[in-house]
Amino acid sequence: MEGSKGRESRELKPLPLSALFLWGRVLRPHGLQGALLVDVLAENPQAYDRSAFWVAFPGQLEAHPYRVAFLRPDRSSRTACRWRLKLSGVADRTQAEPFRGAELYLPRTYLPPLPEGQFYYVEAIGATVCEADGSPRGQLVEIFPGPAYDFFIVRNEQAEEFWIPAPFVKGLDRANHRLYVEAPADLWDPNLARGRP
Repeated sequence: MEGSKGRESRELKPLPLSALFLWGRVLRPHGLQGALLVDVLAENPQAYDRSAFWVAFPGQLEAHPYRVAFLRPDRSSRTACRWRLKLSGVADRTQAEPFRGAELYLPRTYLPPLPEGQFYYVEAIGATVCEADGSPRGQLVEIFPGPAYDFFIVRNEQAEEFWIPAPFVKGLDRANHRLYVEAPADLWDPNLARGRP
Protein backbone atom coordinates (compact mmCIF):
# COMPACT_ATOMS: atom_id res chain seq x y z
CA MET A 1 0.00 0.00 0.00
CA GLU A 2 2.79 2.43 0.86
CA GLY A 3 4.45 1.71 -2.48
CA SER A 4 1.23 2.54 -4.28
CA LYS A 5 0.90 5.85 -2.45
CA GLY A 6 4.48 6.74 -3.27
CA ARG A 7 3.94 6.00 -6.95
CA GLU A 8 0.79 8.13 -7.05
CA SER A 9 2.49 11.08 -5.36
CA ARG A 10 5.26 11.00 -8.02
CA GLU A 11 2.72 10.99 -10.85
CA LEU A 12 0.51 13.78 -9.51
CA LYS A 13 1.95 16.95 -8.04
CA PRO A 14 0.38 20.04 -6.48
CA LEU A 15 -0.44 22.70 -9.05
CA PRO A 16 -1.06 26.45 -8.80
CA LEU A 17 -4.67 27.49 -9.31
CA SER A 18 -3.55 29.46 -12.36
CA ALA A 19 -2.89 26.10 -14.10
CA LEU A 20 -6.31 24.67 -13.19
CA PHE A 21 -10.01 25.22 -13.81
CA LEU A 22 -12.83 24.79 -11.32
CA TRP A 23 -14.87 21.60 -11.87
CA GLY A 24 -16.98 21.55 -8.70
CA ARG A 25 -17.33 22.30 -5.00
CA VAL A 26 -17.83 19.91 -2.09
CA LEU A 27 -21.11 20.55 -0.27
CA ARG A 28 -20.84 18.01 2.55
CA PRO A 29 -20.01 14.40 3.42
CA HIS A 30 -22.47 11.86 2.04
CA GLY A 31 -23.12 8.70 4.05
CA LEU A 32 -20.73 6.91 6.40
CA GLN A 33 -18.16 5.51 3.95
CA GLY A 34 -16.25 8.72 3.19
CA ALA A 35 -18.19 9.85 0.11
CA LEU A 36 -18.77 13.53 -0.64
CA LEU A 37 -21.72 15.33 -2.21
CA VAL A 38 -20.42 17.70 -4.87
CA ASP A 39 -22.01 20.65 -6.65
CA VAL A 40 -20.72 20.40 -10.23
CA LEU A 41 -19.84 23.77 -11.77
CA ALA A 42 -18.29 22.63 -15.06
CA GLU A 43 -20.52 23.11 -18.09
CA ASN A 44 -19.83 19.59 -19.41
CA PRO A 45 -18.65 17.56 -16.39
CA GLN A 46 -18.19 14.27 -18.24
CA ALA A 47 -15.97 15.73 -20.97
CA TYR A 48 -12.73 15.46 -18.98
CA ASP A 49 -10.47 12.87 -17.40
CA ARG A 50 -11.76 12.60 -13.82
CA SER A 51 -9.41 9.96 -12.44
CA ALA A 52 -8.04 12.60 -10.06
CA PHE A 53 -8.98 16.03 -8.75
CA TRP A 54 -6.78 18.80 -7.43
CA VAL A 55 -8.31 20.00 -4.16
CA ALA A 56 -8.03 23.48 -2.66
CA PHE A 57 -9.95 25.58 -0.18
CA PRO A 58 -11.04 29.20 -0.78
CA GLY A 59 -8.07 31.50 -0.35
CA GLN A 60 -5.44 28.89 -1.22
CA LEU A 61 -3.25 29.46 -4.27
CA GLU A 62 -2.24 25.83 -4.76
CA ALA A 63 -4.27 22.63 -5.06
CA HIS A 64 -3.22 19.12 -4.02
CA PRO A 65 -4.06 16.01 -6.05
CA TYR A 66 -6.31 13.17 -4.89
CA ARG A 67 -7.13 10.03 -6.85
CA VAL A 68 -10.81 9.29 -7.40
CA ALA A 69 -12.19 6.01 -6.06
CA PHE A 70 -15.63 6.63 -7.60
CA LEU A 71 -17.61 9.49 -9.09
CA ARG A 72 -21.19 9.39 -10.34
CA PRO A 73 -24.30 11.56 -10.56
CA ASP A 74 -26.37 11.58 -7.39
CA ARG A 75 -29.66 10.00 -8.46
CA SER A 76 -31.44 11.10 -5.28
CA SER A 77 -30.80 14.77 -6.09
CA ARG A 78 -33.43 16.91 -7.79
CA THR A 79 -30.74 18.60 -9.85
CA ALA A 80 -28.33 17.08 -12.38
CA CYS A 81 -25.56 19.24 -10.92
CA ARG A 82 -25.07 17.08 -7.81
CA TRP A 83 -22.61 14.18 -7.92
CA ARG A 84 -21.25 11.73 -5.39
CA LEU A 85 -17.48 11.53 -5.09
CA LYS A 86 -15.17 9.25 -3.13
CA LEU A 87 -11.51 10.15 -2.93
CA SER A 88 -8.91 7.43 -2.44
CA GLY A 89 -7.72 7.30 1.14
CA VAL A 90 -10.87 8.89 2.60
CA ALA A 91 -12.34 5.93 4.48
CA ASP A 92 -15.19 7.32 6.58
CA ARG A 93 -17.32 10.34 7.38
CA THR A 94 -14.81 11.67 9.90
CA GLN A 95 -12.10 11.77 7.24
CA ALA A 96 -14.52 13.28 4.72
CA GLU A 97 -15.66 16.12 6.98
CA PRO A 98 -12.56 18.35 6.44
CA PHE A 99 -13.34 18.42 2.70
CA ARG A 100 -16.57 20.36 3.30
CA GLY A 101 -16.36 23.52 1.16
CA ALA A 102 -13.33 22.32 -0.79
CA GLU A 103 -13.03 23.23 -4.45
CA LEU A 104 -12.27 20.54 -7.04
CA TYR A 105 -10.03 21.47 -9.94
CA LEU A 106 -8.72 19.88 -13.14
CA PRO A 107 -5.71 20.97 -15.22
CA ARG A 108 -6.40 23.57 -17.90
CA THR A 109 -4.54 21.33 -20.33
CA TYR A 110 -7.69 19.16 -20.31
CA LEU A 111 -9.63 21.94 -22.05
CA PRO A 112 -9.81 21.51 -25.84
CA PRO A 113 -8.37 24.38 -27.91
CA LEU A 114 -10.77 27.08 -29.05
CA PRO A 115 -10.96 28.98 -32.34
CA GLU A 116 -8.91 32.17 -32.65
CA GLY A 117 -10.34 35.03 -30.61
CA GLN A 118 -12.34 32.84 -28.20
CA PHE A 119 -11.48 31.99 -24.60
CA TYR A 120 -12.78 29.96 -21.70
CA TYR A 121 -14.27 32.01 -18.89
CA VAL A 122 -11.99 30.26 -16.41
CA GLU A 123 -9.00 31.72 -18.27
CA ALA A 124 -10.29 35.25 -17.73
CA ILE A 125 -11.00 35.10 -13.99
CA GLY A 126 -8.44 37.23 -12.15
CA ALA A 127 -7.38 39.08 -15.31
CA THR A 128 -6.73 42.81 -15.30
CA VAL A 129 -9.63 44.46 -17.12
CA CYS A 130 -8.51 47.20 -19.51
CA GLU A 131 -10.12 49.56 -21.95
CA ALA A 132 -9.05 49.45 -25.59
CA ASP A 133 -6.31 52.05 -24.94
CA GLY A 134 -4.83 49.83 -22.20
CA SER A 135 -6.00 51.86 -19.19
CA PRO A 136 -6.84 49.45 -16.33
CA ARG A 137 -10.31 49.38 -14.78
CA GLY A 138 -9.95 46.64 -12.18
CA GLN A 139 -9.86 42.87 -11.87
CA LEU A 140 -12.35 40.35 -13.21
CA VAL A 141 -13.65 38.57 -10.11
CA GLU A 142 -16.63 36.62 -11.42
CA ILE A 143 -18.80 35.94 -14.46
CA PHE A 144 -22.52 35.91 -13.75
CA PRO A 145 -24.82 34.07 -16.19
CA GLY A 146 -27.77 36.08 -17.40
CA PRO A 147 -30.85 35.21 -19.48
CA ALA A 148 -29.73 37.17 -22.56
CA TYR A 149 -25.97 37.43 -22.01
CA ASP A 150 -23.44 36.96 -19.25
CA PHE A 151 -22.07 39.71 -17.00
CA PHE A 152 -18.37 40.19 -16.32
CA ILE A 153 -18.03 41.50 -12.77
CA VAL A 154 -15.08 43.86 -12.39
CA ARG A 155 -13.79 45.07 -9.01
CA ASN A 156 -11.48 48.09 -8.75
CA GLU A 157 -9.00 49.06 -6.01
CA GLN A 158 -11.76 50.90 -4.11
CA ALA A 159 -13.73 47.61 -3.97
CA GLU A 160 -16.38 49.06 -6.30
CA GLU A 161 -18.01 46.52 -8.60
CA PHE A 162 -19.09 47.03 -12.19
CA TRP A 163 -21.25 44.60 -14.16
CA ILE A 164 -20.11 44.61 -17.78
CA PRO A 165 -22.40 42.83 -20.28
CA ALA A 166 -20.62 40.26 -22.43
CA PRO A 167 -21.17 42.14 -25.74
CA PHE A 168 -18.73 44.81 -24.50
CA VAL A 169 -15.95 42.26 -23.89
CA LYS A 170 -13.57 42.29 -26.85
CA GLY A 171 -10.91 39.71 -26.06
CA LEU A 172 -8.40 38.14 -23.71
CA ASP A 173 -4.65 38.65 -23.93
CA ARG A 174 -3.55 35.33 -22.44
CA ALA A 175 0.15 36.17 -22.33
CA ASN A 176 -0.39 39.27 -20.15
CA HIS A 177 -3.65 38.08 -18.52
CA ARG A 178 -5.55 41.16 -19.64
CA LEU A 179 -9.20 41.30 -20.62
CA TYR A 180 -10.10 44.10 -23.02
CA VAL A 181 -13.51 45.77 -22.95
CA GLU A 182 -15.18 48.62 -24.82
CA ALA A 183 -18.01 49.76 -22.56
CA PRO A 184 -19.94 53.06 -22.38
CA ALA A 185 -18.61 55.45 -19.75
CA ASP A 186 -21.75 55.23 -17.60
CA LEU A 187 -21.18 51.51 -17.01
CA TRP A 188 -18.10 52.54 -15.01
CA ASP A 189 -20.12 54.80 -12.71
CA PRO A 190 -20.46 52.99 -9.34
CA ASN A 191 -23.53 55.09 -8.48
CA LEU A 192 -25.49 53.71 -11.41
CA ALA A 193 -27.04 50.26 -11.63
CA ARG A 194 -26.88 50.23 -15.43
CA GLY A 195 -25.64 46.95 -16.80
CA ARG A 196 -26.65 45.11 -13.66
CA PRO A 197 -29.35 42.48 -14.21
